[in-house]
Amino acid sequence: MSKTLIEQIEDAVTKDDLEPLAGKLAVEINKRQGVETIRAELIEAAEALAEQGVTSSEELDPDAGGYDLENVPAPEKPKYQGRMLQHMKNGRTFPWTAALAKSRNMKEV
Repeated sequence: MSKTLIEQIEDAVTKDDLEPLAGKLAVEINKRQGVETIRAELIEAAEALAEQGVTSSEELDPDAGGYDLENVPAPEKPKYQGRMLQHMKNGRTFPWTAALAKSRNMKEV
């Protein structure tokens, strides 16, 4: 059984956890505000929807087909595209910097 919107908001710990919920509720959040302020705004919007009979995210967006807010994948970080240096002994690679390039254990790859 999925959690209600209010339970999901209360269980969220960080601003990043609250952001997808705000998108679902169509509430604009300001990340400069505190977590509790954002949470209060989202709970207020969720309570307004609860008065209309909408208590879960599936009821909010029926086209999503049970979109699970708890298992949203994190966006992939883009890979570094610049010059790279490789440590000759352990094989680790690092982004090129002048200080690392001067090291005798580093070679450019």
